[in-house]
Amino acid sequence: MMTLKLSALAAVLLGGLNSNAFAADISYKVNRLSQGHDRLFDLAFAADGSYYAVGSFADSVDSSSDAKFLVAKYKASGELDTSFGKSGYVITNIAVGAGAEVARSVLVQADGKILVAGPVEAAGADARDRDIAILRLNADGSRDSSFGAAGLVLLDLSQGEVSGNSFVADSFGGIALDSAHRLLVHGAKKRDGALDTDFALARLNADGTLDTSFAQNGVFSLDLSSNSASPKPPLVLPNGSILGAGYQNNGGIVVPVIYRLNAEGQLDTSYGNNGVFSQAVLSAVTEVYAVSLQGTSVVTVGYGRNNSQESLDFLSLRILDKGTLDKGYGTGGGYTRVDADGYNDNGRNMTVLPDGRLLLIGGGRYASNSSEGMMVVLSADGQPDENFGENGAQLLDFGGAADFLWGVKVSPQGDKVVAVGIKGDAHGDDAVVVTLPL
Repeated sequence: MMTLKLSALAAVLLGGLNSNAFAADISYKVNRLSQGHDRLFDLAFAADGSYYAVGSFADSVDSSSDAKFLVAKYKASGELDTSFGKSGYVITNIAVGAGAEVARSVLVQADGKILVAGPVEAAGADARDRDIAILRLNADGSRDSSFGAAGLVLLDLSQGEVSGNSFVADSFGGIALDSAHRLLVHGAKKRDGALDTDFALARLNADGTLDTSFAQNGVFSLDLSSNSASPKPPLVLPNGSILGAGYQNNGGIVVPVIYRLNAEGQLDTSYGNNGVFSQAVLSAVTEVYAVSLQGTSVVTVGYGRNNSQESLDFLSLRILDKGTLDKGYGTGGGYTRVDADGYNDNGRNMTVLPDGRLLLIGGGRYASNSSEGMMVVLSADGQPDENFGENGAQLLDFGGAADFLWGVKVSPQGDKVVAVGIKGDAHGDDAVVVTLPL
């Protein structure tokens, strides 16, 4: 395997991605920081076109290796900005433990400060317990002492509990900022007196304290049929209302969950069914991993199938403002499925392109035992773009056996799309940055 310092970037051109949205040559860069796992899961642009990518760093591939938050800054040109942190990156060990500590989400505030969040090991007797960590950095990579305790907030939504051979703990979905610059944290917490988890959405003030004016003492929780929640990033709408998104297993059928709160943290019962959209669009699995605003509706990315004999495919839905499935979207009467080559494909994130088309990312497969980065382009109405790859899909081989894409954003200038992910290898995963010129 190619061994690179983080400041040394391997650039490779990927041809064959011709369409009227993208230039013919799309590049990716492999960043290797350690002999362990280096992974990227999300990114956020600053106003000048530079961007921050976040994930995890581990010294070795051993499962007991202590994972740490990783934050790297890239110039608009795609090169590391060595003025940030130490040679372009910041590594923070928030909790000593194993591999649970992962920076999953990043936002850039209007004042240039950087918010980074993800799950961490909780202090306590059971190593499987989890909290949510939110770290705020100044523009140079130093901790912002005005936030939490020395720049760090640990959010403990519930006390974990043993359940047979497993452990029920808090989980992390994502973060968003509202128009008043308050931080919304979406996750799941153990339901009181039970062994399943509820969706939970907390709001923090600028100093990192819970905003007790929101919902119930700063936290809204939603229990749906006593099933465990799988939360994903929230979305703040232009009118100040908030969408929580994710999925849950409902009696053996995996169903999407999108619920809407007003700005005060109360469930908007005019949306969907008593405030919630959740229905089995496909018969066996309909997962939502991310949502994007499209006019007054939202479009989703995830994956699904109708039965266990089918492969999992990329799946996109459109949900109308009233919280119902838009039957006029896609190829299936409200949804679109995209299959790379007959094996399991998993959509993870998405963005809306400047021309209104949709770019979905994740992982796809030509074989059952390996994955590659996968990109799908759909029209604004969910039709596969036949000019992009095959049936709107393209697999990108980064050189590993378990390649995957996790985060994607359009630059503020609208001149490119950047996606981040992983070159997966048993000898050590490497971080990947993909640039798609527009």
